[in-house]
Amino acid sequence: MEHSAGATQSSGMDPKLAGLLAYLVPPITGIIFFLIEKSNQVVRWHAAQSIVFGVAWIVIWIALTVISMVLSAILPIIGTIIGFLIYIVVFIGGVILWVICLIKGYSGRMWRMPLIAQFADKIMGAGPATA
Repeated sequence: MEHSAGATQSSGMDPKLAGLLAYLVPPITGIIFFLIEKSNQVVRWHAAQSIVFGVAWIVIWIALTVISMVLSAILPIIGTIIGFLIYIVVFIGGVILWVICLIKGYSGRMWRMPLIAQFADKIMGAGPATA
């Protein structure tokens, strides 16, 4: 079952726009919309998912930096090239996922991001949201 963004919006903003803006600068905008939006569960869902996505993105970049440094120390030239290629692939994948989040946030419907949604459920304080 899909939930759509209804007319109830405590922030006074269009729910679709709020869903999109929740993903604009994750996790910062996710936190902002999670705190200011009290009535629209779809917007709160996108905000919670944005928080988890943003934190996961930061953790991945930190891990990649450490891996890249280790590879560069072990194999100076090849390790640096491999680390750089991994950065490029992860960056492009992350940007594509971020754009999908923006589009899904603006759709006004809940969308469960693989691996991320289960943690957003915990932020929402309930079991899995139906999408």
